[in-house]
Amino acid sequence: MKLPAWGFCGLLLAGAVGLDRGQGGDVQTKNEAPTTVDPVPSAGDAFDLTNFAEEIAVVERSLGETPGFRRADLLAMYGRSSAASGRFHLAAAAYAMFLDEFGTEHPYSERIAMRFADCLFPFKYDRIDVLHTASVPRLEPVWRMGYSPRPAHLRQAVHAYELAASVARNELRTGTALLKLGWVHRVLGDWEASTRAWDRCADESPQTKSAADALWLAAENLEWTDRPTDAIERLARLARNYPEDARTSVVIERTEHLRADSGRSPEWMADPVASLKAEIGARAGAHSPQEIYRSAVRWLQRRGERSALISVSRWACSQDHWSAKDRIACRFNLVDALLARTDRNASVEAIEWLREIVELAPDNETATHATLRCGRVLNELERYGEADAMMEAIAERVRGSRHQEPIVLSEFAAMLLSRGEMHKARDVLDQLATSHPDYDLSDRFDAFLSANRKEGGR
Repeated sequence: MKLPAWGFCGLLLAGAVGLDRGQGGDVQTKNEAPTTVDPVPSAGDAFDLTNFAEEIAVVERSLGETPGFRRADLLAMYGRSSAASGRFHLAAAAYAMFLDEFGTEHPYSERIAMRFADCLFPFKYDRIDVLHTASVPRLEPVWRMGYSPRPAHLRQAVHAYELAASVARNELRTGTALLKLGWVHRVLGDWEASTRAWDRCADESPQTKSAADALWLAAENLEWTDRPTDAIERLARLARNYPEDARTSVVIERTEHLRADSGRSPEWMADPVASLKAEIGARAGAHSPQEIYRSAVRWLQRRGERSALISVSRWACSQDHWSAKDRIACRFNLVDALLARTDRNASVEAIEWLREIVELAPDNETATHATLRCGRVLNELERYGEADAMMEAIAERVRGSRHQEPIVLSEFAAMLLSRGEMHKARDVLDQLATSHPDYDLSDRFDAFLSANRKEGGR
């Protein structure tokens, strides 16, 4: 079909303009009113490209300097080259212009619609960082090529992927658009809408990889938002419909942990240690105590139950018969929960557990990680002598390591600088420069090194 004068992108862009009138243009969160599509303008309305006014002017100037091509080809090429160089706002404008002018029947339109959405939402799908809080999970997005999309463009991407799915000519492409739509909703903090998008993907694009991915991701959403029974249903569907998918091998184990989550009632929280021991006894035939402890920790972390985390992790740290790996892991869990508090006593206790990790550590990487955390906490508590002794000990332990020694020495120097011990910091940096002359100090210590060079010149 050929769209009227206000164009195909009117549905996309008019929605974004209206949504951006909220509180400072902030990205919508789960607690705000759900995003709605603005009414489609009447055929007589002027088409509003307010969101792209500046970009369209740039695009038009560039197209005017490139004669000899059809306008559709120019817009498509300009969008592609702009996206390739990370100028996603210009690429989105060019694609919006294309869709407005040429509608959905042009041979390029299906592909352009998806590219338009991808430029509004240039998300790095290989860098997923979900933070679990006491209220709702939060996805911290990482963007392609260091780009930072505008909040209005993120909201607009919802409409863009919806329309990309509607114009897709096969189930594979429909599934791709709906899968990405679920990710947009995740970034916007609307976990229910994200799950609905992935359920649609599984329904409308059966027997595609996108559908299998969507079921797995929907199960994640439901698990993280305390709906384990619904998560189990999505996993069962994944295993039933996609038996060749590699993830089906862990469906049974994950389902068992979800059933355990669903059985952890408010009474479980009344005495977490006793409840954990009872659960270990009840599930002894299928899982080790360490596995059940880890399952309980993940559940408590998602719920933000730090007091319970501290209790069960203290109990786990008393299990001296566990492997060194498990003993170290439960101590790190305990340290994380303790340091999430702001009181001094919790920090003091965390220091002692970090010291134990250093003693237990079978490798320098683990010992270094624990020492650096311990050193920082000691430094914050102004226990400078202990902090320096720990840093000097780990520096000696990793001496000659091309990876660990520079990390230790640079962290030690930063610690010394933070409390104004300039001469000691310079000695440590001199040692680092001598031992590892190729290690780049400029970004972190440029101001300090410049000041010392001037002092030396005088």
